[in-house]
Formats: sequence, structure tokens, C-alpha cells
Amino acid sequence: MAEVIPAIIGADFKEVKHKLDLVEGLVSWAQLDIMDGFFAPSYSWATPDDLEQLHGKIKLEAHLMIEEPEEFIASWSGVVDRILVHVESTERLEDIIKQLQTLPIQLGLVLLAETPVEVLDPYLDRIKHVQLMAIDEIGFHGHPFNPEVINRVKAIREKHPDVTIAVDGGVSLVNAPALLAAGVNNLVVGSAIWNSNDINKTIKQFQNL
Repeated sequence: MAEVIPAIIGADFKEVKHKLDLVEGLVSWAQLDIMDGFFAPSYSWATPDDLEQLHGKIKLEAHLMIEEPEEFIASWSGVVDRILVHVESTERLEDIIKQLQTLPIQLGLVLLAETPVEVLDPYLDRIKHVQLMAIDEIGFHGHPFNPEVINRVKAIREKHPDVTIAVDGGVSLVNAPALLAAGVNNLVVGSAIWNSNDINKTIKQFQNL
């Protein structure tokens, strides 16, 4: 069964915690969208120390939509279970990989919709988690799904059968079946969950796919 991962954008920690509480017990993972207003056009809550207040059992991944993420790896690595870094956001990706290899935390690489998937080839012998953006502008929930991501998933899956592939952005109950058929492991879902009248039911519908 594919992992359904709610994507959380919070203006402050109160909003982040509220959304985590809403999905507690329903999912194993949640994704925290961290934005600096530069790499992504919007700005979000981004204070990792706040997470020490949490007592839930959901594993957390920090999706760092920020410039020079290497400057922030240390502060996030102690409070989340996985860090997701955009290949386009840094010129020191090798340094990040080496740094996280010494820590008990997973690293995933993220690609913007326009970035060729081939840029991942030098890394996928060491990195086993990939996230593809399926919207053309990051930083907001509700942007339209770009179906080209399905072909991008197929291209990675054909060359790298053991890599975990996540898709983020515009994921819905309508397009999720095609994503799963293409080889997606993790569905990162934002608006389809948070705009739902019944979050519990919606998450279970995704999980039942």
C-alpha cells in the first residue's frame, strides 16, 4: 500500500501543530513544507526547535524549499526523520549527502517540474528517496496538477526500480490511481486533505487506492 503523506504549510507553529493533531493516528508520516520566501515565493513557519514540543507518533519529513539548505541541515536533523532537499537549491549537494550520511536521518532529493529527471542519475546509487513536484509553481496548496509528472515517474522507475518515489503537488483522488500505476510509492497530499469536509474519510480513500 502506498504511503499517504499530508503536506503541511503553516503560517506559525500553532497551525502546524493543529494540522498534525488532525491526522494523528491516520497516517505514519507528515511533510512539513518549509519556505524562505526566496527559493519558494511564499514564507512559512520554519523554527525546528518548536518540534520538540510534539508528542505524537507521526514521523516527520522537512521539505526544505529554501536557498542554501546546507546551512540549515544541522538544525532540522535533530527533530525530523527525513530531510528533503531540492537539487536546484544548492551548489553543495555532495556536501549535504556526506553530512547526512553521518547522521541517523534519511535524505530525499526533490526536483522541480521543469528539471530533467536525468540530473538524479549521479546520486541514486546512494539516495533512495526521490520527490517529484507535480505543480509548476511551488509554495502554495491548490495549484493545478501537471500530468507530465506521470512520465517522469515512469522514467525514474524504469532505471531505478528500488528507489522510493514520492509525488507532491495537486495530488487528488482523480489522478492518484495513474500515479500509483506509474510506480509512485508515496502520495504527498495537501489541498485534497485540508479542503475536505471529512479528513478521516478522505485519507482512508487515498489509502484504499
